[in-house]
Amino acid sequence: MNKEKKRKFISIIRWYHSQIFSFDKEQNYHMMPLEAMQELGYECEIFAIDSQVKIEDDPNFVPWVRVIYYKNIFQYLSYLWENRNTLIYSNSLTIKTLLVGLIGKRTIFMAHDQVLPLESKKIKRLIVLFFYRFFSYIRVINTDEFKLLKKYNIRSFILPLAIGKSFYSLWDKQREWGVFIWNLYADKNPQMLLDTIQEVKKKYPNFILSVLGEDRYDQNGLNFQEMVKINGLEKNIKVCWFIPHKQLKNILEKSYICVNTSISEGQCLAVFEAALAGCVLCLQNILSFPSVFWDRAYYHTTAQQLANNISQALENQKATEQKVKENQEMILKHYDYTVIKKKLQEKIEFLFAYSLNKHS
Repeated sequence: MNKEKKRKFISIIRWYHSQIFSFDKEQNYHMMPLEAMQELGYECEIFAIDSQVKIEDDPNFVPWVRVIYYKNIFQYLSYLWENRNTLIYSNSLTIKTLLVGLIGKRTIFMAHDQVLPLESKKIKRLIVLFFYRFFSYIRVINTDEFKLLKKYNIRSFILPLAIGKSFYSLWDKQREWGVFIWNLYADKNPQMLLDTIQEVKKKYPNFILSVLGEDRYDQNGLNFQEMVKINGLEKNIKVCWFIPHKQLKNILEKSYICVNTSISEGQCLAVFEAALAGCVLCLQNILSFPSVFWDRAYYHTTAQQLANNISQALENQKATEQKVKENQEMILKHYDYTVIKKKLQEKIEFLFAYSLNKHS
């Protein structure tokens, strides 16, 4: 009797980088789907595009997973064609990763960024929508993203990324000032940070915002640190560069406010880490946040609103403490690693059980 062929799961991953090596296992969003599928008896592979590192060196690498590295477009397209009947999970908004939907028959896509480009980027948005229609499902991270895709008749399911419990820390009144936890480039809206802190220091001259991330900003040849000096904010903004995850909690549990100014985000793990560590959230009013944090965060669209929200958070500690505790309870309950992994397994088993075809 012939032995039944083992089911196969492929994860297409673009730009695996060294910062991921510092993640806790519970937040390694690339390894978790592979672990989940191995537990269901799948043979697992990674096809790595533009990887910055040897993925097998990741401390959280899942044993027995085969890694294939991108060489050229012909090798990649041939691989997709050969595995077109396999369940393929594709990551990141690029043309190469979106091609999976055109070739594969059982496909899931996750953007790891805002699910659709901003409306101002019309051509890019139309291109992404075109490709999305060929996928079996798009994995989204909240109800607002689900509703957005539903308007375009694109099938999706809601399943956020897990958050590591190790970031949990009790809230206390001895915390000080603010923190910003992102690599700095144009989409993170660094100018809003500068304008906000200029306003905040009028009322709180000793306010300090610690910026934790690489300085990739370039405005007329000037990086963010140079812009801080030009604006006379050296005493109020400290650029600390990238902080590994193992050290990040120590900073977050001493910080009072987490500030976000991005013009677009995916789930944004840094916000969840800060919330779990006990920071009050001052967030940009974009698709990623309001349907998740509701009234448990402060929202802004301008530097003046953000400055006002920082003042409110500093002056209303009782209300702030309640927001923090409710966010922590929500994250511990709904973003647990085991819970998210089980839901992913159930969803994928559903796809296979009903032999879902993307063209049905």
